[in-house]
Amino acid sequence: MKLNRYLVLLSAVCTALVLFCSSACPCAFATPGQSAETLFQQGNDLYGQGKYKEAQQIYSRIIAEDGFSGPLLYNLANCYAQTGRTGQAILNYERALRLSPGDSDIRGNLELLRKNRGLFQEDLPLVRRLASLLDLDQWTLSAGLMFMLLTFINLAGLRLSNGRPMRRWVGGLCLLVMIIASTGAFCQYRQLDEAVVTGNDTHLLLSPFPAASSVETIQEGRKVHYLSKHGLYALVEDEAGRSGWIETNAISFIIEPASPDRPK
Repeated sequence: MKLNRYLVLLSAVCTALVLFCSSACPCAFATPGQSAETLFQQGNDLYGQGKYKEAQQIYSRIIAEDGFSGPLLYNLANCYAQTGRTGQAILNYERALRLSPGDSDIRGNLELLRKNRGLFQEDLPLVRRLASLLDLDQWTLSAGLMFMLLTFINLAGLRLSNGRPMRRWVGGLCLLVMIIASTGAFCQYRQLDEAVVTGNDTHLLLSPFPAASSVETIQEGRKVHYLSKHGLYALVEDEAGRSGWIETNAISFIIEPASPDRPK
């Protein structure tokens, strides 16, 4: 009975933590009202009729008025892909994946577009592929819950029916899950500085000045890592390891920056 009371208490604490995180951390998108749902259906109808630019305008209007969601960004990316705007298409596919990391349709369309456009596709290691299954908030919450459970077991001194301390096996399992979740959160955190080249005929420069020599052209739709900023230029490194300075208005962050030090 004592163990049951502890488990009930633990469940209540975990539930309270989840509810607190849900209320304290605002969602990335607003719940669309009836008008947004109507517009969304209109956009879908236009897309089905092959009117991709008109559908793109509808989806963009919904985002401006009601916020965004995974399906909305996915449809918007499809419109950009159909009209040849590779950079914007890849940007919105990547944003949709941040909200729905396990969606195979989004990932499949993104990989197909990159392949058709001849863009470099990074061979992700197993750790990063596993980390992409959940977003940063989900990994962080999982690690926090495991830490709470591990702490509770140790402080309560719970034991099995045979008298052995519960922390020997449950604690070990919690620790393993916490390590995995922390690794996933770290991998996702490193992706916060990822951006997509959305400008045409963009060049990597040797220095952050208009008259600087060009290293080479960087293709629209290529993903880059933001390193630093100087004036109207950002120092970036692409997936092939090339680095150089690029105009800030030629890239768009997958996750909108909260820091004033990063270009929007």
